[in-house]
Amino acid sequence: MSLLDDVKSRLDIVEVVSGYTSLTPAGRNLKARCPFHSERTPSFVVFPERGSWRCFGACAEGGDAIRFVMKAENQNFAEALRTLADRLGIQAPSRRAQEAMNPLLRANEEVAKFYHKHLVDSEEGADARAYLEKRGVSTETASAFGLGLSPTGWEDMKNHLAGQGFTDAQMLQAGLLHRSEEGRTRDLFHGRLMFPIKDDGGHIVGFGGRELDGGQPKYLNTPQSPLFDKSTILWGMDVASEGIRLKDEAVIVEGYMDALMAHQHGFTNVVASMGTALTNQQVEHLTRLAKSYVLALDADAAGQEATLRSLKSSWKGVDNVRIALLPIGKDPDDLIRQAPDRWPDVIASAESKIDFFFRLLPPRYDLTTTEGQRTLTEELGPLVLDVQDSTEQDRHLERLGELLGVNRHTLEEVLQRQRQSVLRAATAKGQRQRGPDEPPKVQVAAAAFKQDQLEAYSLALLLRDPELKEVAEALQPEFFHESENREVYLKWAECSIIEELRELMDTPLREHLETLVDREFPSMDQKERTEALAHCVRRLEERHLREVRTQIATALSQAIEEGDDPSQVIEELRKQDERLREIHSTRVRRGF
Repeated sequence: MSLLDDVKSRLDIVEVVSGYTSLTPAGRNLKARCPFHSERTPSFVVFPERGSWRCFGACAEGGDAIRFVMKAENQNFAEALRTLADRLGIQAPSRRAQEAMNPLLRANEEVAKFYHKHLVDSEEGADARAYLEKRGVSTETASAFGLGLSPTGWEDMKNHLAGQGFTDAQMLQAGLLHRSEEGRTRDLFHGRLMFPIKDDGGHIVGFGGRELDGGQPKYLNTPQSPLFDKSTILWGMDVASEGIRLKDEAVIVEGYMDALMAHQHGFTNVVASMGTALTNQQVEHLTRLAKSYVLALDADAAGQEATLRSLKSSWKGVDNVRIALLPIGKDPDDLIRQAPDRWPDVIASAESKIDFFFRLLPPRYDLTTTEGQRTLTEELGPLVLDVQDSTEQDRHLERLGELLGVNRHTLEEVLQRQRQSVLRAATAKGQRQRGPDEPPKVQVAAAAFKQDQLEAYSLALLLRDPELKEVAEALQPEFFHESENREVYLKWAECSIIEELRELMDTPLREHLETLVDREFPSMDQKERTEALAHCVRRLEERHLREVRTQIATALSQAIEEGDDPSQVIEELRKQDERLREIHSTRVRRGF
């Protein structure tokens, strides 16, 4: 039996959750005040028969016992599984054993030691050591973060790893080598100050290299690999997660040196985006660790634009994110190195997301013209409507109305019509145009599956047939109840190649992947597999929508009970019902 199966066979959802909050009976289920947000009325429900939980309040989340521990302990899937295994007295594979099974991790660990020794001991490292001293990086900090130096030779690292038994294929897969057009392999990094990049568990998954002689590019990162996906990792998270949890606040800077200097001076809740705008995955990770977030990016025009793009996309729907106002011409590294006592004040005085929008956007338009007013309304209006707190939203509607010379209520009506128009257009664009289909031959292969098998069946189809990826575009992580299925789907969305997927996973998840890959199917052609997956996706979405509808209905009852305006909740309920009717009619039309 696998570790995952062993843990799940012994789990008691009530026992797990009761360790974090007090449960009281409510019919066949149990209720509690949600352990993840403050509330007066219990909105958190545990369903013992299903082995699941759901918050019908502000969190609007749910899942199984593993998902609960992931959220409660701010852990990833593998960490939560090990936590539960420890509590149940089940011996889990050690990190050392996992690393021994993954030659790419071992290669990176060996390279990190090689680079660090070259920085510390070699004559070639003298300039790099002088550079670090000039930048104020102490020897202790350089050692703690494993900084290193890549030799200037073309094959020094390659030869070193070859001497340790690693092959060119493994080095290429880890992103340590570059293959020329002639087919020759050579070291990717040359004469660069090296920053090991670690995942949350402390495994080295890649490297960032800074040039020291004026060459280009200034920074070079490990390319996408089975271990490294830049869109999911924040540099320094392995050492910052505890500080973030303690402060309940994460500070995001841009570069390695920014985060390095922060930690050297004791500001341990700082992570770096490695020079790019934050992605949805990175933001989701941060929201599991803290409730408050500060972006401390460069204050120049490019930095402001990068902040604006990030706030409009990845941070959409997250209110409690603020923007630090750094002195012009200073990045966090400069400020902390030169005046560390000013850093806490800069973070404390950071402006809100909506204040940042109001400061940056209106000066771009001529508000004495109709065109300028229209353009600002289209750009800033939706951002105001995204403010979750109703009192704050009202205040900023008044603020925007004053800028435009428009009555606040008139402005809100215009913005709501604008939003509905955008939603209708997006819905129309997203609907697939299909001609009449004959009744599918896969009813026995899909429709007969129970709800608890839909997830595994859908994933097994995807893993079996890469051509089904387009059909799976409608799948969302929240459609999956089982944590292991959700994690496999997220990994598959990053990389659909089975061999590379295996390298991305810890042992428990890899074992679950194998059970999905080995699943047997009835004989089906391409069209039948496509129809089977489409049906499963619709059923999973329907299940999710019904759960969300229950949540919205609960919110509606609370709004009426507390005397709040229920119109917005009623509109959300209408949308859910409309989508459920669409799915039902599709199933009837197709004979499911």
